[in-house]
Amino acid sequence: MDKQKVLSTGRSPRHRGNAAAVLRVVGDRDEVTRQEIARHTGLSRSTVADVVTRLLDSGDLREATRQPDGRGRPAQLVRRADPEGLLLGIDLGHNHVSVALGDAAAAVLHEITVDADLDREPAATIDLTRDLALEILAREGATLADVAGAVAGLPGPMSHDGVLAVPSMLGQGKMSDPGRRLTRVLGMPVPVTTDTVLGAVGEMRSGAAVGVDDFVFVKASHGVGCALVLGGRVYRGSGGLAGEFGHTRVDDSTIRCRCGNLGCLETVAGLERVQAELPHPYTEDALTDAGAGDPVVARVVTDAGRAVGTTLAPVCNALNPALVVTGGRLGAVHAEAFGKGVREAIDRDAQPAIASALQVVPAQHGIRAERIGALLLARREAMA
Repeated sequence: MDKQKVLSTGRSPRHRGNAAAVLRVVGDRDEVTRQEIARHTGLSRSTVADVVTRLLDSGDLREATRQPDGRGRPAQLVRRADPEGLLLGIDLGHNHVSVALGDAAAAVLHEITVDADLDREPAATIDLTRDLALEILAREGATLADVAGAVAGLPGPMSHDGVLAVPSMLGQGKMSDPGRRLTRVLGMPVPVTTDTVLGAVGEMRSGAAVGVDDFVFVKASHGVGCALVLGGRVYRGSGGLAGEFGHTRVDDSTIRCRCGNLGCLETVAGLERVQAELPHPYTEDALTDAGAGDPVVARVVTDAGRAVGTTLAPVCNALNPALVVTGGRLGAVHAEAFGKGVREAIDRDAQPAIASALQVVPAQHGIRAERIGALLLARREAMA
C-alpha cells in the first residue's frame, strides 16, 4: 500500500503521527498486542485502540493470533498486511551462501545452501546468489519478477548504508559495497546488513527472544560478532557498527586477524582457532553436528565460550540485557558446551545482580536464524 495512503488515514497531523508510530512498532516486531503498542509508543490505550481500528479498516494492518504457551486464551495481535509477491532472504557467510524463498508472510517455502569462499572470491560468491535464487524460484514456478523484496546479510562491520567499514574483509579490499553488486545481479534493490542483525531479527520475531525487549545475539562461527536489541529494536550505533566485539583485542596473541589487528576475539574463539585446538586425529567434521556431545570437542568449545563470555561481560554490565542468544556453528550446533562457557564467564566477570538476571540460551532457529531474519526484513522492505 502506498505510504502516502497509510499516513492519510489520520484526521490531523497528530493523528497521522500516531498512525506512523503504530506502524513503526508493528513493523519492528512483526506481531504485537495493543498493550505492547501502547508501551512502546507511549500512547494511551484508547488512542492505540482508535488508531489500530482505523489501520485495520484501511487494510494496512490485519489481525493475528498468537497461541498461548500453556493454558489460557490466545493473545490478540495485529501485524502489517502482507505485501504482494515472494520474498528472498540471503545469508552470505565466510564459507557458504544460503538463499531462502518466502511467501508474503515470510514463511519459508524453499531454501538452499552451498559452500563458497566469500572472503577470497566475493564477486563470484555474490553472483552465485542469482543462480540459487532462480533455482528455488523455479520450484514455485516463479521468476525474479515475482519477488517483492530481498535482503542480504554478510559478516563484518557494516555501516548503515551497507558499506564495509574494514574493506580488507572482502577480497583484500576489492569490494567494499556488496549491496551494489547484489542489486545489479538480482535486478532489484537489495539492502545489506550484518549477518548478526539478521540472526537477532529471526530470533526476536519467531525464535528464542520472542517478547524480549533487551537481548544480545552472539554468532560464533568462522567469525565472532553480536547484535544488540534494546527496547525491542536492533541498535546499530551512530555509524551502524555497534556489536562488532569480535574485533576486540583480548590478549597479547601474535595471531593476525582478518581485520588487520592482532589478538582479536575472533582469533581466539573463531571456528578456525577452535579447529586448531582440537587434538589429532580430530578433523573439521568434529565441529559439525557429528561432533556434538564429544567430550574433547565440548571442552575446547567451552573454552571458546569462556573467551566470548569474558568479552561480553562488560557489555552486559553496560546494557543489562535479559538474554544472550547464541548462534552460529559453535553457538548453535554446539550450544550446550559453548553456552556453558559463556555462562561461566559472565557469572565470574559481570556484576552479580546483572549476571543472575541474565539467561544464556541457544538460537531456536539454529544456523537458520540469519536466513529467517533476512526474510522478515525483506517483508518489511516490501511493505515500505
